[in-house]
Amino acid sequence: MKRKLTMFLALFIIGIGIVTAQTQVRGTVVDETGQPVIGATIQIKGTSQGTVTDVDGRFNLSAPANGTLVISYVGMRTQEVPVQPTVNVTLVSDTEVLDELVVTALGIQRQKRDLGYSTVNIDAEELNQAKSLSVATGLQGKVAGLNISSLNSGVFDDVKINMRGIRSLTGNNNPMLLLDGVPVGLGLLNTLNPNDVESVNVLKGTSAASIYGPDARNGVIVITTKAGSKEGKPTIVVSNATQLSNISFFPKFQTSFGSGGYGDYIPYENWSWGPEFDGSEVILGEELPDGSKQMVKYQNIKNNRQDFFNTGVTVQNDVSYSAKDFYLSIQDAIVNGIVPDDENRRTGVRLNASQTYNKFTATFNSNYIQSNYNVFDNNAMGDYYAANNVGLNGGLMNLIFSTPANVPLTSYKDFVNNPFAQYNNYFNRYGINPYIALDTWRRKGKDQNLITSLDLKLSPFEWLDLNYRAAMTYQSLVTEGRQKRLAVTPFGAGRGIDAVPQSVSNNTYVSNRLSSEFFANFHKTFGDFKVDAIAGTYVRDILARNTGVNASNLVIENLFNVSARPGELGGFSTESHTRLFSIYGNINFNYKNFANLEITGRNDKTSVLDPSNNSYFYPGVSGSLVMTDAIPGMKSDFLSFLKLRASWNKTGNADINPYLLSATFSQGDGFPFNGLPGYSADNTSYDRYLEPEFINSFEVGFESGFLNNRIYLDATYYNQKNTNQIVSIRVPRSTGYTFAYVNAASFRNYGFETQMRITPLVELGDWKINFNANYSYNDSEVLTIYQDLNELSIGGYVMAGNQAVIGKPAFVFNATDYKRDDKGRVIVDRLTGYPIIDEVSKTIGRTMPLHTIGLNPSIKWKGLNISALFEYKGGHQAFHLIGNEMAWTGVSEITGANHRERFIIPNSVYEDPANPGKYIENTNITITDVNDFFTSDNYRGVATNFITSAASWRFRELSITYDLPNSLLSKQDVIRGVTIGLTGRNLALWLPKTNVYSDPDFRGNNSFLTGNISGITNATVNPPTRTWGGTISVKF
Repeated sequence: MKRKLTMFLALFIIGIGIVTAQTQVRGTVVDETGQPVIGATIQIKGTSQGTVTDVDGRFNLSAPANGTLVISYVGMRTQEVPVQPTVNVTLVSDTEVLDELVVTALGIQRQKRDLGYSTVNIDAEELNQAKSLSVATGLQGKVAGLNISSLNSGVFDDVKINMRGIRSLTGNNNPMLLLDGVPVGLGLLNTLNPNDVESVNVLKGTSAASIYGPDARNGVIVITTKAGSKEGKPTIVVSNATQLSNISFFPKFQTSFGSGGYGDYIPYENWSWGPEFDGSEVILGEELPDGSKQMVKYQNIKNNRQDFFNTGVTVQNDVSYSAKDFYLSIQDAIVNGIVPDDENRRTGVRLNASQTYNKFTATFNSNYIQSNYNVFDNNAMGDYYAANNVGLNGGLMNLIFSTPANVPLTSYKDFVNNPFAQYNNYFNRYGINPYIALDTWRRKGKDQNLITSLDLKLSPFEWLDLNYRAAMTYQSLVTEGRQKRLAVTPFGAGRGIDAVPQSVSNNTYVSNRLSSEFFANFHKTFGDFKVDAIAGTYVRDILARNTGVNASNLVIENLFNVSARPGELGGFSTESHTRLFSIYGNINFNYKNFANLEITGRNDKTSVLDPSNNSYFYPGVSGSLVMTDAIPGMKSDFLSFLKLRASWNKTGNADINPYLLSATFSQGDGFPFNGLPGYSADNTSYDRYLEPEFINSFEVGFESGFLNNRIYLDATYYNQKNTNQIVSIRVPRSTGYTFAYVNAASFRNYGFETQMRITPLVELGDWKINFNANYSYNDSEVLTIYQDLNELSIGGYVMAGNQAVIGKPAFVFNATDYKRDDKGRVIVDRLTGYPIIDEVSKTIGRTMPLHTIGLNPSIKWKGLNISALFEYKGGHQAFHLIGNEMAWTGVSEITGANHRERFIIPNSVYEDPANPGKYIENTNITITDVNDFFTSDNYRGVATNFITSAASWRFRELSITYDLPNSLLSKQDVIRGVTIGLTGRNLALWLPKTNVYSDPDFRGNNSFLTGNISGITNATVNPPTRTWGGTISVKF
């Protein structure tokens, strides 16, 4: 490790040394009227290096003596000129969208007209308009086919990202994240400073995999960070964004009944099955040993549960310095969540520097990010009580939601001085004071990430570039889980309360990802033909270690040290090491700048497969044709341009963890026993000769502009067949195993997506209204599973899990339901009125969105900018376990309906005793007991009672900013620009009436609800929130 760090330190010193050598090109860029073009991009052709013009249209740039400069600006025709000491360029108006430069393979910029696959570019302004704390949430709703779901509303921006659905049933479906040309883990998308980002380019198909490798099979998110001052002179920007968060949606509760059961008031009960509220004064809990009693009004307390949560506060402070080819930034972001005492502080430093010396260019990028957090450990509390057979493993939200409406919950915050809030005295015999829970189970962590890369480029000839890139991504995550001691008094013991022992667990996870890449780029024009070719090699090495120790029954109160234990020390240690070696090639033929053909190929050799079949090749081909350039006279005042494109790719990937080719041994429960260790093999049979999964992908689309490019439309149809899936299937126990790991299933996903931009939609003097919209339709079908199997369990709950079923989408719910007649009516027992549960689970709905829509209107008037973003998802369903838990305690809205009078099950029938198999409409048979029905399996054991439409409309973003006019700043030379603004995120959430529980995008925070599982939420997630605040940015 020391040698690796020494190598990168040496590379750093080399990079800094290179910065001192400079060869300058100076020039100006003006428009057709002679006015300076401010912010025009000056790019060294074939690289990602460049600068922009200042307020006078001037620029300074270091470039190879025999190189070529590409000068571009939005709305003007791109020009290419040879490098010389003085370059003066006049750009002419041309709003053709196809001349837009986008960052594609290996960080090289290409014109959009040449691409044969779908890509969408998001610039820094659009990404940061609502001052999102992460790049991931800043992209939500802005790209067709990119589905980003927030999984919780805590102090972390936990998201799940899919692009065009999924491509693996049980493997990784994350898109690849490419940061300044370096592949990094997708998790960094949540920790990168969005203010450091220059642009985000989204490559949605599998075409990029032929160059980027197997990680790109799910699409690629290409992030280019800022490289220098856009104005060509030293610039300092200081900014602040302060935002507040509160709950935007809360479950629907009944407000008519309080503590008790079967209509009787019980003061220590967490059930809300007591009598109807009457406003009388009643005792709450039990009389304490000193004779004190807590007396309350037996009435609904408005917002008694919602008031438990805080107003969250997020403060971001940023400082950046940029000058030509140098960029340095520092960010400090503090997040205090809606859950009391939850906080996360993120600090980041970024340094980007580059320099060109004759034919040689060096670029050094480094980013250090540290997060320190202290949060409630929901899983630790749930695991403890589940292990001790206490019904508190539903999570913190279950404690809060199950509190009867007559209980003054917030009065128990001071559990030190308020005797009725203390552990032994809390009114509820069956649940802990949630404020005590917050204090007892805590998880602290320090997460450090260092991403460093050095790019070296040599251009020995005008037509040849030789590139080398070395990169390191290092992560260190140190966590500590604490469980405080909760002692029991004789009074508490008499109430059935158990002591909670003090314990601690310490974990250290370290991952080091090293990569080395060399590629040559040939680019030359032969008459009407232009040829670009790339050939390269790539090596990636990942070493990860995870070590943990834990100790229970610590003997010294509030000393959380494993040495303070009375017994054996628990712990574990794992290590994994993988390596990937790749060679790849790409050749691109262009004819007269309107016809383009690209052929790609890549061969990977991976250490996770057996040496006999660990090498696999996958090719691709794509093409584009600009019809309006190819056919004279086709371009008109109505049709500005029309481009057709198509691509086909075969992509391979070995998406498995290392060491899964044969059985491994682990220490069994109860060992070591009397000092002796004991190990056993796992219950899975492994196939030593597993093969890679493959994806055959085809897409076709067009891009068009109308009315002088006022209207832009991009549409794509895609079809992907995913074969040779690596899955774990259940096998007969007679084999000696429970599961087998095999190549088996196949499925396809297909869809349509479109992106539209109208600029302007309306223009009245200085007023301009623009409109962006995107729509995507994504469907899938499972084709095969394994031999005679028709379904495969993906995970979830027994009553409602995700499942792959032949002929159905990936995925559907495998859920419990009532027996029904051929008309879909519920069959009830004619004696009790209770519905009859079907012994066989049913296939229901789908777990992922079928339709997504993004709508982005914006208004500009002089220095005022107003932008809004709305997002829709629909066509899928969600299972809400919290509904099951709320029914048990009698707090859900449905449990208070009809004053808890007996009722007839809606749309129900019963079997005709005189004609078995025939059913009679139920018009008079009521359930025998409301309390029993809602707390029994007749209601709670049936998943369809808690499966709702997962459709949602969201007011995702609102941004109002104002740039102070130059007239206010012209009398001084220090401040060059001031922007103030108001921002909002997730301001409104509109859900179907049937969803009275939570945000359908959320997912339960349990270990068995990870991976590809979706559409399942429970009480381990917080309520969804809205965020609003103010921003100010000052440029010096």
